Amino acid sequence: MFCKNNGLRIFVRLLCVLAAIALVAGCASNPKSPLDTEALGSAISIDDVSYVRARVEAKTITVNQLASGIGYAAAPMITVAARNASLGVLRYLIAQKADLNARTPDRDTALMLAALFRDEDRERNSSSTMRYDQAVRLLVEAGANIEHEELNAYTPLAYAAYAGRDSTADYLLSKGAKPNASALGQVAYINTPLMMAAMQGHRNTALQLLRAGANASVRVQNGMTAMEFAKKNRHTHLEQILRCAESLRPGETFRSRCE
Repeated sequence: MFCKNNGLRIFVRLLCVLAAIALVAGCASNPKSPLDTEALGSAISIDDVSYVRARVEAKTITVNQLASGIGYAAAPMITVAARNASLGVLRYLIAQKADLNARTPDRDTALMLAALFRDEDRERNSSSTMRYDQAVRLLVEAGANIEHEELNAYTPLAYAAYAGRDSTADYLLSKGAKPNASALGQVAYINTPLMMAAMQGHRNTALQLLRAGANASVRVQNGMTAMEFAKKNRHTHLEQILRCAESLRPGETFRSRCE
């Protein structure tokens, strides 16, 4: 009898636990329940567009809502979607007229984040930029700023150069991105895209930028040129092309003199 009663009590407790779990799950899925920014960020990271849409339609959030994610307690949803290449959520936010140039607390835009990251497959020791390339195109075609609204701030092209994202760099250049960013004459107040490629040793990216008119003679204020960045980081495979690019005379192009 004791065993039966004990078993019954355990069974009842189990039912209570399951009921509580179901209640919590029900509240979480209810679009009119109080907003949980972590749950919202998690939904965006797995590209759960139905969750985001339900919240927007229930008017518990707007398309410019802040969500937890990408290392911040709160960042615009469109930046979280771009960081995770959540293409479904990104398309939805674009269609609903979200602010394409909204910025994270570090002043990064969605386009900058889409230009920087890639999918990493640690098990196969490989990576892919396909989804992030799509995110870049979605944002640019929707009208996202391909530069930066703030003077002397990094640009999407600078981020793509730093990451060696050659297809994205080529695409942004084709859309009119400035190869020298905000550099004035021979001076820059922040690293240019060419400097970013040089410090990381991305030869193909450096060549793309030089062919597009990047000025190798530019020096970051109180700092180095692209060649000096390459030399400091022991990227000897870049020194020759950057030294040649530095020696260009007025009217000469990188293609005509250095290739």
